[in-house]
Amino acid sequence: MSAGEDEDSSDILSPSAADLTRLARKNLGHMSDAQHERGLEAVRGHGARRRGERRRRLLAVGSATAAMAAAAYLVGPRVIERIHQMDAPPPLALQVESGAIDAAGAIVARGDEPAALRFGDGTVIRLGSETRGRLASVDGDGAHVAIANGSAHVSVVHKPRARWLIDAGPYQITVHGTVFSASWDESQQRLDVKMERGLVSVAGPVTNGPIAVRAGQALTVKLKRSQVLLRDLDRDEVVADVEADDTDTPVDEIAPPAVAPAPPARAKVAAKIARPLRARTWTAALSAGDFDTILDEAERDIGHVLATRGTEDLAALADAARYRRHDDVARRALLAQRRRFAGSPRAADAAFFLGRLDENGGRGHGPALAWYERYLDEAPRGSYVAEAMGRKMIAVEEIHGAAAARNVAEQYIRRFPRGSYAGAAHALLGAR
Repeated sequence: MSAGEDEDSSDILSPSAADLTRLARKNLGHMSDAQHERGLEAVRGHGARRRGERRRRLLAVGSATAAMAAAAYLVGPRVIERIHQMDAPPPLALQVESGAIDAAGAIVARGDEPAALRFGDGTVIRLGSETRGRLASVDGDGAHVAIANGSAHVSVVHKPRARWLIDAGPYQITVHGTVFSASWDESQQRLDVKMERGLVSVAGPVTNGPIAVRAGQALTVKLKRSQVLLRDLDRDEVVADVEADDTDTPVDEIAPPAVAPAPPARAKVAAKIARPLRARTWTAALSAGDFDTILDEAERDIGHVLATRGTEDLAALADAARYRRHDDVARRALLAQRRRFAGSPRAADAAFFLGRLDENGGRGHGPALAWYERYLDEAPRGSYVAEAMGRKMIAVEEIHGAAAARNVAEQYIRRFPRGSYAGAAHALLGAR
């Protein structure tokens, strides 16, 4: 394409697209014919346009689109966020720390440090030493990473429509915006998932459907023994210990294994294992992913539930409602938590989740920012401080501009130099 045609393309683009085009050309230089043709083919798929001006417009926009898609990998999260507003977002920017990705997608570590994948939205996946992993795919909404043997620490930034999948051996972990570690021991045929915050669902052999694992819980699957163990780490409590068979019977329908008389030191745990899974509390139902049962029971008399249920049940109801997008029920449960159990850790957590509801539900960054600040005041060392501070940084930038958000970005990097929002914070500070 000639220089004259390049200049002409800016006349038919929106100001923001034209800015991105100029930025792409500055970073990429002159485009080859092959690059131009790939961009042109991508644009042709967007639908019909009027035939009179179609050829000239497609040539110009094709050049701009290909340039911007390639530039996204070079200029980082802030440009990616702008490109996401277009109809077909490009893949997330990706930086491989202490490693590289070969032609087959294998993640190859360099030197003694394990490799880490750092994505443009702030998501970070760190592989353990000697872990064999592969990047199966990446797009504008997330990525699919497979672990053949070894471990990974995963910190996914929660965003609407995000799609992140982690394969650990034959098991697939669906991530809902969370922080957790996962490992697969090929020789022992053992899966371990340990949750720090958020929620994942795990599906694969002998799980008999997806199993939900939430913050403070750990899941172990021993494939050779067909055993599924879900435990609550904070209370050292076994939620479910099931010797699964090869049938299609759901996990919550399988009778628990017989428990032999246990020594006194193990009697408490053994009793919990022997408890029938059918008589589950809402907390156990949430852990098993049975969100609909919680909602069905609660919505029969929601007023009575909100006025009388304990703090754990209100937390389980709020989580189930959020996962099923019953936002009104979730909001009422969180507000009841704050009203009835003011000053408790769960009441502080409720402030954080109310901010997420406001942000995702369309109420805007202003109400969300107020909740994040309230959470940070009430729980300066809480489980969601890093996430709340990162979301606060983004909300301040949206409302008051980049200059006002830089102070929050500096605080975030000081406290969480390797946190999920560190990339976004560095990008904000680097844009001075």
